[in-house]
Amino acid sequence: MQKGYFGKFGGRYVPEAVMNQLFSLECEVDLTESDRCFWDAYDRYMETWAGGKTPLYLAENLSEQIGCKLYLKRGDVNDAAFFGPAAGQLLLWKRIGYRKAVAETGCGLWGVAVARAAAMMGMECVLYVAAEEEERQQPMLEMMKLCGARLVTAGRDSVSEAIAYWADHSGDTCMIMTGDWGPYPYTEAAASLQKLIGEEMKGQMEAQEGKLPAVLVAGVRPEYVLSGLFAPFFEENMRLYGAEPEGKNGIRTTGIAGGMRTLAFQDDKGRISFTRSYKEPAPVLGPELADRTESGRICLETVSGREAEAARVLAARTEGIHLSWYDACSLALAVKKAEQLESQDYLTVFLNKGEDGQ
Repeated sequence: MQKGYFGKFGGRYVPEAVMNQLFSLECEVDLTESDRCFWDAYDRYMETWAGGKTPLYLAENLSEQIGCKLYLKRGDVNDAAFFGPAAGQLLLWKRIGYRKAVAETGCGLWGVAVARAAAMMGMECVLYVAAEEEERQQPMLEMMKLCGARLVTAGRDSVSEAIAYWADHSGDTCMIMTGDWGPYPYTEAAASLQKLIGEEMKGQMEAQEGKLPAVLVAGVRPEYVLSGLFAPFFEENMRLYGAEPEGKNGIRTTGIAGGMRTLAFQDDKGRISFTRSYKEPAPVLGPELADRTESGRICLETVSGREAEAARVLAARTEGIHLSWYDACSLALAVKKAEQLESQDYLTVFLNKGEDGQ
């Protein structure tokens, strides 16, 4: 595999002004792979600030309803899945010497994660928000401002505008990319951080069942790294599914977005918009996820709004668990996959935080 690429996806498609920063980040990512000091600091943030490990819960009532043993990895009970990629990236850049960061935010939770992590680390933070999202995101925006972030209203493409700001201020400002988006080596950095949650989940499942599930399902959302979460399972004999809400976007095709070559929804002029509702599929996939999807190792499947709402009600009434929309899609897909399993099999659904009011 060519360095910086996953198959035909990846690369660096950014202004020349930030190339030296990317080379510095690449060196830092390589160095921290075996740097215990970095991982000790990161583990400390995750354990004492983000809430530490999350439980693997056997949903007995749900299992009885669907006729198959179902576990829920309760990533929804703390900030680890969102906070991890944000804090890890900021920690890397801080080690290099940067104290200012810029990022964009789509549905709000990512912006809150970056703003909170930047405040904790004593770093300045600028966040680009799409104009059409401002009204819906007001509670989230207030949280970002409370943490000291400076908010900038962007046009249709908040990602490109944030990258342009980065290029203009590259002397003292770093870029924090949403989840596994971005030019090389962002995907590698984010995936290595999210992989820790996958390894935690893998150990919990083996400890409780003595084997791995036949099926693992998680929502496809850009704010956390599905390819990193699933990384510990790529070589295992099990099926990996990404659940998405239905949309009217057509199919994703190869294009350049967010500084990378990947799969994205594009209009008839080849334009890519990162703006979306939380009930729509992610407009852009990270490059590793795009490659794993094309190869068939990760299967992305859509769920209708009716199916997601039914799963939401089911989880609330059987387990007393309130699901975000993405997690409702994950559970709905898991319910369908349960019908295909043998009696000795079980499945696991990864849950994550959702926006208030979802």
